[in-house]
Amino acid sequence: MMKDLIKPFLTNHEDIVLDITYDYYGKQLATCSADNHIKIFDLNNGNWILNESFKAHDSTIVKILFTKPEFGNLLISISYDRCIKIWQEQFDELLCSGLRWKRICIINDSYGPLYDLCLSPTTPINNSLKFATIGSDGKLRIYENLNPCNLSLIELIFEIDVLKNNVNNQLQSDFNVVWSKSLNGLDLICVSALDQAYIYANTTNDAGDNNTINFEMKCLLGDHNGLIRSIDWAPNMGKSYHLIATGCKDGYLRIFKLIEINNNLEFKIELIDSFNDHKGEIWKVSWNTTGTILSSCGDDGLIRLYKSNYANKFQCMSIITSN
Repeated sequence: MMKDLIKPFLTNHEDIVLDITYDYYGKQLATCSADNHIKIFDLNNGNWILNESFKAHDSTIVKILFTKPEFGNLLISISYDRCIKIWQEQFDELLCSGLRWKRICIINDSYGPLYDLCLSPTTPINNSLKFATIGSDGKLRIYENLNPCNLSLIELIFEIDVLKNNVNNQLQSDFNVVWSKSLNGLDLICVSALDQAYIYANTTNDAGDNNTINFEMKCLLGDHNGLIRSIDWAPNMGKSYHLIATGCKDGYLRIFKLIEINNNLEFKIELIDSFNDHKGEIWKVSWNTTGTILSSCGDDGLIRLYKSNYANKFQCMSIITSN
């Protein structure tokens, strides 16, 4: 039964695929590649049918994300060409016509290639389209659509230097940003730059201007001995603490526990588990929707699934291969 559900299909990209994302309902899938193209597929009777293929950027596209349904069928992409682009599906256009996805916004504030993009979780109080990016210029930038009647109007509402010095372009580098998935409590972002990862907290005064926002660095996720390749924040699901996973060039998967104390004014960070089962570089980590299972993939070509046991220690529970 499972083999019938997992069907490989050709994307027909001309270079390596660097990211893949599903829409909210899991019925649309998008891929991006070093060939500068985005391809979008629709699920039809168990098969992925090409919706559109188009050149989206002038350089390698590293990240794409569908927004939530309340904003319509929007796709956000970032690239080494330093641009953020927002695409909207045009349902009155034919599939594969080259007109199906229209660019409605382009932003080019970054001074270097962009590496990562994340969306803010939406709540009934904070229901605007908001996202964060980070690139090789070492700046965390947060953007927001302040006019829901016009989704093409995106404004830069916050910017801070995560790195104080410029990156050597001759050396490998990596940057990641992920928003806390908790819908209650403090607004938190985890940012990694090279081999360091930081927790930033929203310290905006609620009584202040609604259009201003301020994030401050609160604590450091230490113990990394190489470039941090991936970060993911576990959904909270009623826990009194946060779980954050990192995948590193040193071959280790690390799981951190973050506790908010003193009325959320201070934070305690603890490394609770680490694994080097991949025996090589780890490229991606991801939590499931309940924050109970963590997946990782690395240079060994395997996907490993980890779950906490009765003693609250994580263990590898399954290994997924391409076969």
